[in-house]
Amino acid sequence: MIVVVTGSTGLLGPYICEAIAGRHRVEAISRHGPHRCDLTDPAATRRTLHDIGASAIVHAAALTDVDQCERDPNGADRSNRLVVANVVAALAENVRCIYISTDQVYPDRAGPHLEGGEAPVNAYGRSKLAGEAEALKHPDTLVLRTNLFGPSRSVHRRSLSDFVVDGLRGGKPITLFRDSLFSPLHMATLASLIAELLETEARGVFNLGCREGTSKAEFGLAVARHLGLSISSARVGTSESIPGRAPRPHDLRMENGRAEALLGRALPTLEEEIRKL
Repeated sequence: MIVVVTGSTGLLGPYICEAIAGRHRVEAISRHGPHRCDLTDPAATRRTLHDIGASAIVHAAALTDVDQCERDPNGADRSNRLVVANVVAALAENVRCIYISTDQVYPDRAGPHLEGGEAPVNAYGRSKLAGEAEALKHPDTLVLRTNLFGPSRSVHRRSLSDFVVDGLRGGKPITLFRDSLFSPLHMATLASLIAELLETEARGVFNLGCREGTSKAEFGLAVARHLGLSISSARVGTSESIPGRAPRPHDLRMENGRAEALLGRALPTLEEEIRKL
């Protein structure tokens, strides 16, 4: 297949390109990549995808800064919904589409959350949920809701684990939130799963996270233990202690039963994922 990857220079994009390149030809669209295209321009999007001759697309491009999205909801809508609408409108019906979404579509209620229980509390989550709706207008779309960590391969972005590791190694004061729960996957694992699912006929919406979740505080401490880092510069606190933050759900753990049934195996534990750092 000729697989187009958007957002190829973001956090997840380089991992996706690497995972798929071992199986198929990859063509990357990004602001800095070989195929530069303004995806907010429907004509340019249509022309670029037509020229590439895509058999499939993994749409990972997005505005993911939660606070920026809250400050500029119109920009969030443009990046996370309008762009998806333009991409989908440019695809032939037989082109496979995987849309990378987020756990931020879920409400501020206790998890683990099931597909179908969406109620986002911030502009980012609302824009990504609207993007899902646009993506699902295409008949061969798989939507994956996820959260991720791992070493960034982009000069433009840093991941949560980068924030923890860089802070602890540099002795910088960092706050780890005990009231923020999630169930992330290492980006290498996530990219491998995307490459695998690209070759299936699965459609619809699936959660894709580690087998059990934890707080971001416990995550940070587990990363420190694994890498043998001092935690002297870290403090455990709450997300409410940071002024001016956009609202966020406190518990974003996800129930992954549907994805595990699709894959035919259990997803990894968070401990297994941290060992990949």
